Amino acid sequence: MSSYICLCGETLINGASQRDALMELKNICIRALTLDDLDEIRRLFLQASTEIGFSDDILSAAVSDDLNHLLKSRSLERAKHYVRVLISDMENARFNSKDDFNVKLWKGYSEIKTDSLWLLERRRSDSGQKAWYWGNFVPQIPRQMMLRYTKPGSWVLDPFCGSGTTLIEAARMKRHALGIEINSEIYSKVRESLGNSHENLDVHIVNADSINADFKSIMAEYNIDSFDLVMLHPPYWDIIKFSDSPSDLSNAETLQDFLEMFTKVAKKSVDVVKAGGYISLVIGDAYRKGEIIPLGFMCMDIISKMGMKTKGIIVKDMQNNRGKRNSENLWRYRALKSGFYIFKHEYVFVFMKPSK
Repeated sequence: MSSYICLCGETLINGASQRDALMELKNICIRALTLDDLDEIRRLFLQASTEIGFSDDILSAAVSDDLNHLLKSRSLERAKHYVRVLISDMENARFNSKDDFNVKLWKGYSEIKTDSLWLLERRRSDSGQKAWYWGNFVPQIPRQMMLRYTKPGSWVLDPFCGSGTTLIEAARMKRHALGIEINSEIYSKVRESLGNSHENLDVHIVNADSINADFKSIMAEYNIDSFDLVMLHPPYWDIIKFSDSPSDLSNAETLQDFLEMFTKVAKKSVDVVKAGGYISLVIGDAYRKGEIIPLGFMCMDIISKMGMKTKGIIVKDMQNNRGKRNSENLWRYRALKSGFYIFKHEYVFVFMKPSK
């Protein structure tokens, strides 16, 4: 039956209009419900799968899944059940924009992760995503957040912009984005990159520190009312130094200083995300004087106490860490000697701002 999967996935064409395709397939479904021969129903939909296509990729994926189950049905009753499911999916698609997340077509969103353990492939290097920056994160993280919690035209904020991973991914996905970067050299490099690759998109970067920057004044400059999503990827305290500025979280002298600085940025982020919008916090832990410092859960607690609802705690694997590259044996020796475990993960926390 695997040939059905390939057939439905590869031979769907996009020549017909969405409405015509829906009508044609619905007529086939109505006819199928009058038949009492399982093989005849299979032949009917096998032919339809080679002739009918949709311009909406989400609907195409949902329909393909329905057709696969229908064609693999072993009983007439089961086949007709999937005919009715197919009709339901088409009805659900008629009343929704293809840019809106439509949970009724959930089978079509195969790319969106819903598990709390993420084992991601290596960083993509296409379409401007490069690994030159010493503190960047994989673009799959902001992509997953934007796929699930935004749509084309939504506004995304990144107060710790770094190499522009969030901005580049937002541009790829036709989202608007604003980044704030404290390091002037990094800011200039990212701005040049954005200007060359995304000059026709509403994507901006500002050279400022997020502790002292007036978010709402910056938003007014770019006619931004609020943000649908905020991506927070702060320094993991002083593990990597990102600038010489005393307003840089990586220069915090003590853990308490770091948490107080983070709190200021988190508070401003909560203020500018819209009701029903989301904040995603990407952070790892630290190790000091023979003890684990759970930065992730400390920062999670800070945002939770600002009235945000915690929607997800995701553990993501951390591969090819630059600080440990080519020194795995040394780190293993240190871990065995001191009784600790080597960090191979970081966290992605997801929060939602309750509707008023």
